[in-house]
Amino acid sequence: MVAEKSTPHLHSAVEPNPTLKRRLDALVRAAMPSLFIIICTVLLSAPFGLPGQEELQFGLAVSTVWFWAANRPRSMPAIAVFFCGLVLEIFSSGPPGAVLFWLLVTYGVASNWRYGLSQIGFVAGWLIFAALALTGSFFEWALVCLHAFALLSPVPSLFQAALTVGIYPSLSALFVWGRRTFANPDQA
Repeated sequence: MVAEKSTPHLHSAVEPNPTLKRRLDALVRAAMPSLFIIICTVLLSAPFGLPGQEELQFGLAVSTVWFWAANRPRSMPAIAVFFCGLVLEIFSSGPPGAVLFWLLVTYGVASNWRYGLSQIGFVAGWLIFAALALTGSFFEWALVCLHAFALLSPVPSLFQAALTVGIYPSLSALFVWGRRTFANPDQA
């Protein structure tokens, strides 16, 4: 008797052919993290007069890149991080290229340490993120000091780092819910 060498089907259910509507739905769901960064950047660039508006732009972008690169990198590829960084550079008044560079560094750290970050708890991952946010804020501060040829106060940089670290848990909770619902391309 000859044994059959065919591989078993992984999906027993019949799947429908992907229509244009389903493909667009999956594309929009996969692009949700990038769209979130772009919408928040544009909204926070409006002159609302809120204290810490520009620092919040940095915090939202870095937190979003960190979470999605560590948890679902298909929804936040490097090219999307680059384009989000370009949009952020257009709407921010910091040193040119600093935010874009730091978003790419954050993406690289989160995506390369993805397996290790999944093995440690939330608090340990948050501490690593805090160190990264503090380093990024001081990097921007150093570039501003270099551009001004003066030693400026580091208080705005510390505020930006504190705001970035402080909003991450709430954003993380929002993104965990979003990853299961509206930002899940598998539900398209």
